[in-house]
Amino acid sequence: MYPKLYNYKSVITLQTNMSTTIYILLAVFGAFIIAALLYVYRKKKKQKLPFVLFLLRFLSVFGILLLLINPVWEKQKLSIEKPKLLVAVDNSSSIKYVKGDKQTLEVVEKIKNNIKLQEKFNVKYYSFGENVRPIDSLDFTENQTNPTQLLKELSTIYDKTNAPLLLLTDGNQTKGISYEYFNGNNTIYPIVVGDTTRYQDIELTQLNVNNYAFLDNKFPVEVFVNYTGNKAITSQLSIYKQKQRVYSKKLLLSPDKSSENITILLPANQVGQHYYSAKLSPLNAEKNIQNNKTDFSIEVVDQQTKVLLLSSFYHPDLGAIKNSIESNKQRKVSIAIVGEKYKLSDYQLVIFYQPTNAFQNVFEETKNKNHIIITGTKTDWAFLNKVQNSFNKNLTTQDENYQATYNASFSEFVTTDIDFQNLPPLRDKFGKVSFDVAYQTILFQKIGSTTTSSPLLATYKNATTKNVVLFGENLWRWRMMSKIEERSFNPFDEFWNGLIQYTATTKKAKQIHLDYKKIRFSNQEQLISASYVDQNYKVDKKASLWLILTHNKSKTTEKFPFALAGNKYEVKLSNLKNGNYSFKVQTADATQTVLGNFKVLNYNIEQQFITANKTKLEKLAQQTKGKMIYPNALEKHINEIVNNKNYKSIQKSEKESEALIDWRWLLGIILLSLSTEWFIRKYRGLI
Repeated sequence: MYPKLYNYKSVITLQTNMSTTIYILLAVFGAFIIAALLYVYRKKKKQKLPFVLFLLRFLSVFGILLLLINPVWEKQKLSIEKPKLLVAVDNSSSIKYVKGDKQTLEVVEKIKNNIKLQEKFNVKYYSFGENVRPIDSLDFTENQTNPTQLLKELSTIYDKTNAPLLLLTDGNQTKGISYEYFNGNNTIYPIVVGDTTRYQDIELTQLNVNNYAFLDNKFPVEVFVNYTGNKAITSQLSIYKQKQRVYSKKLLLSPDKSSENITILLPANQVGQHYYSAKLSPLNAEKNIQNNKTDFSIEVVDQQTKVLLLSSFYHPDLGAIKNSIESNKQRKVSIAIVGEKYKLSDYQLVIFYQPTNAFQNVFEETKNKNHIIITGTKTDWAFLNKVQNSFNKNLTTQDENYQATYNASFSEFVTTDIDFQNLPPLRDKFGKVSFDVAYQTILFQKIGSTTTSSPLLATYKNATTKNVVLFGENLWRWRMMSKIEERSFNPFDEFWNGLIQYTATTKKAKQIHLDYKKIRFSNQEQLISASYVDQNYKVDKKASLWLILTHNKSKTTEKFPFALAGNKYEVKLSNLKNGNYSFKVQTADATQTVLGNFKVLNYNIEQQFITANKTKLEKLAQQTKGKMIYPNALEKHINEIVNNKNYKSIQKSEKESEALIDWRWLLGIILLSLSTEWFIRKYRGLI
């Protein structure tokens, strides 16, 4: 456990204003005059009794006046708030593999026991692996390392605070966007732990493959290999399907040629899910062979969806939509200008981009075909309102920017929020949208800071078709923003392909939709998510779903219930042994069933690291204007941080008003004095 540190030292001063003091003095004078008139100046002889009555009347009158004045003291609270110092400790299992666990504990103890540091800073401790949490104990058992998540969360929490961060880690990362170029507000001092020696090593750094391939075609596999060492070496790259080698190539690498990019074409000759392994033969002196292997899978399909993207003019959206759809290799997009020759029967789906009256004949020919409509500033709304009777929009000449707000309650099919609220706005004609058929909203329109109930993106159905409409152009900006923020087009492409899958299929919609990963490591949790809708395609939160899981080799079967999480159902599977699994998800009465499969690999991703990555940590320190620290120089750098004039204590002043006298006590004194005075007067026969 770590010490709980106070935030500030405080000094409290009490003061009142001059007007209150004057009122109190006037109350004293007034009470004295009234009491004197009654019991002093009216009496010819001085007796003790009138003076007692005088005192009682004085107290009661003064008390009443004091209640009316209600004197208030101002309490000023001066506090000295110390600057914050953040300490984040890597609790992932790679710390053990780079032999940095004992070193990490020693560094944490040194920070805790440094008196100068504790006196100057309010130290906040965190640990991180896959997630971030306040530190309690360190056991170095986390199965993933995501430094980027840590840096984002701390940057958000301490956004307006000049809080330096001591980042205690080996610098290795297994999850999230690469952290070395993180640009936050706070200075970061990475403390590198573990073995920093660079050993001779060959690594399969990345493997790219599509999710799908077409039957009897070849699919590309892109492999990136990197070598670290001081002499020339040879290695063999092999790809296996089960135990059969389907590809091999000899690699020649050296300090001058330390990397190679290999593109391989493999045959897709059987429908279904197929699993492969890419392996590099180890070097003679290589210590880490965990990073010599990568597993991947591909699903072979025997059907291709052809999409016609129809417009009356060219726009950047057309290329963005085409590239996004074709990121799924089972789909092919043809862009055509309305009026050109094309055969509608060749396409399973038509996308109408900003339709005008030139689309008249096409709309008539596609009445019974699923379609997507995208509107914009050049849309002819008079024509569009007339040519279809599913929705309409008020005719205006004014353009408007519409931002998106994700509807978490959408249930037609599985969707994911790709941070829509931070994407650039789309542009369309201003006006109110109304539907004449049943529809579901995926994205709501947001104008300025106000989220409206009008749809920006929605699905709707007619008697024979199911369709999608997007009220806005400049979709290409969304795809580019996805690339900038996530370093990949995948989030946007996967979302858009969900729309295509929904509209392109003519089969009866399933009531159960699944979302899960096809390959997992044995030390990772497998999350299977399912959405379930009733016969009217509304979310059914009262359904009972079950997962029946079978290990293909041992034939052992287990049954798990799904738990409701928002509008979806989830099962979390942990401690799965390696091997291939098949499963089915079904309702309690078994009337609805969906099948799936995945593979669990006997591999801990954290084991691929045997040395600390000081290169990334150096870049992070430079990016945030900090310094990388080695444990043996910790004391020196701590003194530099303590003496840094940028980290100063702040004096704060707070004023609070408080009643001078508790009115309940004062009222009691008034009642006591009045009743005593009355009793004495009554007893003496003065009444």
